[in-house]
Amino acid sequence: MTERRFNNEIIPMHAAMYREAVAILGSADDAADVVQDIMVRLWNNRHALDSVSSLSGYAINAVRNECVTRMNRTQQCAGIDSLFGQRADDDQHSAMERRESLRIVTGAIEAMPDTQRRVMELSAFGALSNSEIAEATGLTEVNVRAILSRGRKKLKQLLSKSDII
Repeated sequence: MTERRFNNEIIPMHAAMYREAVAILGSADDAADVVQDIMVRLWNNRHALDSVSSLSGYAINAVRNECVTRMNRTQQCAGIDSLFGQRADDDQHSAMERRESLRIVTGAIEAMPDTQRRVMELSAFGALSNSEIAEATGLTEVNVRAILSRGRKKLKQLLSKSDII
């Protein structure tokens, strides 16, 4: 992809990418950081963009993935603590158990189909409401509730096999 094509096709997507990031993260500053990082990545990998059939879809998905990654990084401990009712001031042994539990939980979530995984991550780690998840994913609220229900059921089954719950 040439610089001219990048400027004509990617740069105009900035506003849509920003709206998507704000919808997921709920923070204008964090959304701006995500979009800036994605724009830099797209620029650095512009030579590979010629083979992408839908640049707008690719860019929006890159934003979504980065938002989820950032939410996971910042909220994993809080998410696992609330999941298991543990506090941050637990002893070192409990902290090690939480990290292992988190590894198993995130592994189980990552093994889910893409849509189910994304909805579960937005709910558990992003703390988004069903309506916010519906808006961020383009699904209906009914679909979000059904996906969350099936995802939680599947997660519970996987975790019971791991003796976490």
